[in-house]
Amino acid sequence: MRILQLTSHLNVGGVAGHVVTLSEGLRRRGHDVVVAAESGALMRRLLADGIPHWAVPLKTSAEFSLPVLWAWHTLRRKLRVERDVGRPVEMIHAHTRVAQVLAAALRLDSGIPYLTTWHGFFTPRLSRRWWPCMGARTIAISEPVADHLRNDFHLPSERIRVVPHGVDVARFPAEEADGVAELRRRLQLGPGPVVGTVSRLVRDKGVEQLLMGFQRVLAQRPSTQLLIVGDGPDLARLRQRIEHLGLGSAVRLAGALPDTRAALAMMDVFVFVPATKEGFGLSLLEAMAGSRPIVAIQQGGGSSWVLEESQVGIQVPPEDPAALADAIARLLADAASAGQLGRQAREIAAARYPLERELEQIERVYAEVVAEGAARIR
Repeated sequence: MRILQLTSHLNVGGVAGHVVTLSEGLRRRGHDVVVAAESGALMRRLLADGIPHWAVPLKTSAEFSLPVLWAWHTLRRKLRVERDVGRPVEMIHAHTRVAQVLAAALRLDSGIPYLTTWHGFFTPRLSRRWWPCMGARTIAISEPVADHLRNDFHLPSERIRVVPHGVDVARFPAEEADGVAELRRRLQLGPGPVVGTVSRLVRDKGVEQLLMGFQRVLAQRPSTQLLIVGDGPDLARLRQRIEHLGLGSAVRLAGALPDTRAALAMMDVFVFVPATKEGFGLSLLEAMAGSRPIVAIQQGGGSSWVLEESQVGIQVPPEDPAALADAIARLLADAASAGQLGRQAREIAAARYPLERELEQIERVYAEVVAEGAARIR
């Protein structure tokens, strides 16, 4: 099947990373995949795997805007050319709101069926109600997201398919990953233990809770370092908060990394800091695959569902820096228990969230959409 994956951009982040991983997996399984999005650091992975990238200006949150109109004009023309040369796109898979609107508009012109993936929780604004653009099927990445679609957007259950994210455990070596020593030198990390997280830096994530908990850990274990991987609009405020808490020399802000394997491998404890409304939590899956001992803040809706399903690591309540610090300190003090928790996390990721299972489930959704379209034509 020839599939167009449609998303806003290819900068490092959860949705873009998912689209790239999905595209790579589908290509391995024999599909012809194209990705349309604004460029970004993850584009290198696509091109290295031979997956074409169609550049369109979609890095915007305004679904009815000149960039989206231009993207529609560009893709409309591109799809017609591809059809005329005998390489028609058979399915469009949209992953963000602007991509959903664009897919719906392309469907009206080309007749190409589309489906959407909802990666989180969204306010039911008037534009979403008047033009929902859900597609022939809507994939929810967790059961709470599916409930959100039913309850807040009144989408019938028969059009929703729950497909949890998957992870390729083999990509995350159980032993030390390549590039750890180089990254450690670049970040100027000392020989002490490393507590870390991977997160988009936005205000409703639990990063500030981690800083407050880490302050308590540092008072007990002064050689401990905190590594934060990620970027976002809250970066400047978090820098100020780090200085205010007196953590400046102990915290390293690595920025967004296209490949997190080396960063994860150097973390003696991984702290999962979901948003107050989190659809799933890909960084949690990657930490599990990388055999990291995990401390997780229990919040986020979809991420709380994942934590309850997997029962991984040590889970602490939100807004409780003392409990967070205590859990981190316990793992730092007991390397044997931490190692056992890390191995268990990897086993759970391999058993519950294998990437191949996710790919098979998405292929089944594609097949449903194609069969429904064929029946409608008949």
